[in-house]
Amino acid sequence: MMKKKIIITSLIGIVVILSVLFFIIKGSKKPQSGPVLVIGLDGADWNIIDPLVENGKLPNLARLINEGSSGIFHTFRPTKSPVIWTSIATGKTMLKHGVLDWTFVNDNDIEIPYSVEDIKVKPIWKILSENNYSVGVLNWFCTFPAEQVNGYLISDRFRISVVEELDGDSYVYPETLMENILPHIIRFEDKEYGEISRREGLKDYLNQSRKLELDIPGNREIQLRRFRRYFLQDKSIENVALHLYENVPVDFFAVYLRLIDTTSHFASLFLEKDITKKWEEDNKQLGGPTPETEKLLYANMVDIIEPVYVYMDNVVGRLLEKTTEDTTVIVISDHGFNFSSVGYNHYDTPVIPHGIIIMKGPGIKPGFKLNKAKVYDFAPTILHHFHLSTAEDMDGDVIREANLKKRKVRMVATYETETDSQQAKKPRAMDKKVLEDLKSLGYIH
Repeated sequence: MMKKKIIITSLIGIVVILSVLFFIIKGSKKPQSGPVLVIGLDGADWNIIDPLVENGKLPNLARLINEGSSGIFHTFRPTKSPVIWTSIATGKTMLKHGVLDWTFVNDNDIEIPYSVEDIKVKPIWKILSENNYSVGVLNWFCTFPAEQVNGYLISDRFRISVVEELDGDSYVYPETLMENILPHIIRFEDKEYGEISRREGLKDYLNQSRKLELDIPGNREIQLRRFRRYFLQDKSIENVALHLYENVPVDFFAVYLRLIDTTSHFASLFLEKDITKKWEEDNKQLGGPTPETEKLLYANMVDIIEPVYVYMDNVVGRLLEKTTEDTTVIVISDHGFNFSSVGYNHYDTPVIPHGIIIMKGPGIKPGFKLNKAKVYDFAPTILHHFHLSTAEDMDGDVIREANLKKRKVRMVATYETETDSQQAKKPRAMDKKVLEDLKSLGYIH
């Protein structure tokens, strides 16, 4: 009898232990959310996208718009890319995340580009990594030197490898990934450049243009000569993205591309002369172009910059081919462009040139027009997608208007932890290359 009781007691104990283990395992298992693919298109503008979609020139973006939710991605001033893309990644204002401009001057009066060491808060990929989600991040602003993540990270300075051999490390994480992705880089001297640019519809895009007969200011002439570099950089990042997305799948994948922005900055130089004359007259008399003049300007801009948007649409399409049915796809830009008295830009315009956002995936409303989305909302929305709490110290909210399933938003005070005070940042040899690139675009002087 005693032996029987011992056996029963032991069985009960085993059942209890198994039950506890079951709940521990169940509690530690990640909710099934489906992967997320984020495509950042710097400077993408609805004023250009809408007519191109209407004319059937952007089939992949059109598909995402029809099958998902899309609208204006409300941004803020200053509309400077490193500032806004860092706000997108962190969900916080620039005063909180610490990136205030393209560059800053250190204690030794040396101008230095912002980098990951200057960011005071955690980007979304760090939060996801700490919560057992795998991430892949490519070319995002202020990601050099590449930090450790649960997955891989290709920093924004890796794209310099198009121009020259990279020395040193910290361009990618893990460093062993470098030898795997370098074969996907296209350099200036590569013989296949001509065929690649022809296939993408960008072969001698500017060099054969009759519009080059215009009197081009010297600093813009540099941009024209460097168009090839910007294309090769984005094409190389695309190649790496396609390779990694297919062969090293992760929960969260984000890639940033900038050719639309770099081209848009000097595209207005090629506007028809009668249109620019009307534009100048409107600005002188009225302080800005009339709606009629603005309509003519945008129509002319669409004609000029169409090949670049078509190329980016093709990039989106090639990534979409590798997604699964449960993938949530998000296409965003940090800002658009406006015409004003100082040109076609996103800095000194009377109205903030907001960006674009397109979301498509399980549980997202099809054919829905977003009205409230802000750049600060991206990080909270990603957290919510992965069943994580959003942070009270973030300045955005979950983009709930696009959701078919109204799941409760959970909150946590913060994801930040106490860190050691940062040491004074020393300039690196590669900083000089970054500064030269920024000056060629007219971002700094």
